[in-house]
Amino acid sequence: MIFDETERVKQAWHFYDELLENKINRIAELAGVDRSCMIKINPAEFIEKNKYQKIENYKYQKINQWIAAYKTDDVYLISPLDADHETAAQIGYKSHVGVQKKLRASKCDVIPVSKDIALDFCVRNHRQTLPMISAAAVYLGLLHENELVAIMGYDTTSGAVRGKKEGYELVRLAIAKGMQIYGGASKLQTACENVLRKMGVKKIFSYSNATINNGGVYKQLGFIDAGLNDGQPFVIMRDHRLIRLANLHPYSTHEELALRHQFTSRVGGNRMWKKTI
Repeated sequence: MIFDETERVKQAWHFYDELLENKINRIAELAGVDRSCMIKINPAEFIEKNKYQKIENYKYQKINQWIAAYKTDDVYLISPLDADHETAAQIGYKSHVGVQKKLRASKCDVIPVSKDIALDFCVRNHRQTLPMISAAAVYLGLLHENELVAIMGYDTTSGAVRGKKEGYELVRLAIAKGMQIYGGASKLQTACENVLRKMGVKKIFSYSNATINNGGVYKQLGFIDAGLNDGQPFVIMRDHRLIRLANLHPYSTHEELALRHQFTSRVGGNRMWKKTI
């Protein structure tokens, strides 16, 4: 049986469009930027093909190709999954809004940072907290006048996507809120590479959120763009909630999704970066 889902998709599109309209207004206000720098990622526009579902006059498009076409340094792509305050904080930082103190990395000392201090620093200063830190992790920080103002961390373990690749990954770079450090990332990167080389590491990698981060800092640090993937599949539920496909029990087939009038959709992606040290 093939289900005609045309009206259902229209309903979902309007639901997400209104949700994103309100979300972008909140993020723009919190970040102190003009809302024109944000573009909606409407999940109803990125539904994946399912032979059991018919959608009249629907244009199927790949989220990774769409991100590549629309993401620039001064544009941010916002999905229903983006948290308002955390996303606003990152956009504000990238737009240099709210910078209260500027300093040069040459005025800072590089110090080793413990797991607990790194976790606490990210909670207070970064859009994302840290994944589980292994015993093999390398975390360094910048100290200025006895104050920790930035951290960078490499580790061999990370989240579901990253954990599939072996080697050392740049897991986090975080700068203290309200602060801009000229040359800070480069100074930390050089120090981390020196430590990793002594450990016998020759290749490193990292991932960036392709919808918010355009990868400028990675290019400055000498990483090579290794490509953009289209992120994890989510399911658009009947009430329009977005649930990770992998979290549905039992794991749903295309036919089962169609029977429940559900769709798989991609709403983000990660760009991978590689470097030989």
